[in-house]
Amino acid sequence: MLAQLEEWYPEDLRVIFRHFPLLQIHDKASLAGQAAEAAGAQGSFWAMHDQLFARFIEWVSLSPEDFQEWLINVSSDLELDVQQFRNDLENRRYLQTMQDAFLGSIASGIPGTPYIFFNGLLFRLEPNLTNLEASIRLELLAEQQHRTYPPMSLEDGMLYSAYLHMQSGDVVIQLYPDFAPLAVNSFVFLAHEGWFDGNLFHRVIPGVLVESGDPSATGFGGPGYNFETEIDDALTFDEAGMVALTSSGPGTNGSQFFITLTPLPELNNSRTIFGRVIQGLDLLQGLNGRQPIDDLLTPPEALIISVTIEVR
Repeated sequence: MLAQLEEWYPEDLRVIFRHFPLLQIHDKASLAGQAAEAAGAQGSFWAMHDQLFARFIEWVSLSPEDFQEWLINVSSDLELDVQQFRNDLENRRYLQTMQDAFLGSIASGIPGTPYIFFNGLLFRLEPNLTNLEASIRLELLAEQQHRTYPPMSLEDGMLYSAYLHMQSGDVVIQLYPDFAPLAVNSFVFLAHEGWFDGNLFHRVIPGVLVESGDPSATGFGGPGYNFETEIDDALTFDEAGMVALTSSGPGTNGSQFFITLTPLPELNNSRTIFGRVIQGLDLLQGLNGRQPIDDLLTPPEALIISVTIEVR
């Protein structure tokens, strides 16, 4: 999994490996770690690391003596200086390193292996590829976030429209600055910042709604600020095509928004409606179901290439 993530994020992710040889349980743990360090002295730590894990079944039942000979053969396969590698193992050059690693890990409270820290904090989720990928996306998203709600920039008496440019065509939204000025101002600001560029519809409930506005596509990403819910009795979810902000309660509006594909009157007076689709709703009607985390690694069916704001 870590190798896959490194391939996906070559400029953003650094993997740091720390030894925790379980000396009281595994008779070859120390020797395996010493071999990795000896190979590392010749610039091949990861090559030996990968061989140890990939070929575990070959050596797990060997005696420590036979395992050492196995390691020496592997060092030849890796084109190391075999004599130097042999000397390092026979002289136990890295024995103290393994003992220190074991004692240090115990002292730190780590209960076992594998154990993952993410940016210095214990990774408390199941360490599968989806959860690790989601965490990286959210960490990278933090670099794009804003500390405060943007200044009000809407012009009085002007009509605002948003064009969601997709591969299949444009979805055009008539925005409602008179009913939801905070929401429209935020949406316009984020659109100009490129926040929505490349966003996919991370949640699709077929025939019900589609949701976007989170560059991480995890369903947890936001712009770094929240603002108040804006409710107007003149706006309801009594028809398809209504555009509203995703919310978990009062004062939690952010960048995520959804578009209804059917009347949803049960949502009336609970979400900020800030626009209505006037063209292109059919482009969203046929999308297959999608959930943010469950389908995080599934290629998107529809995404927003960019958003253009028209003012007239």
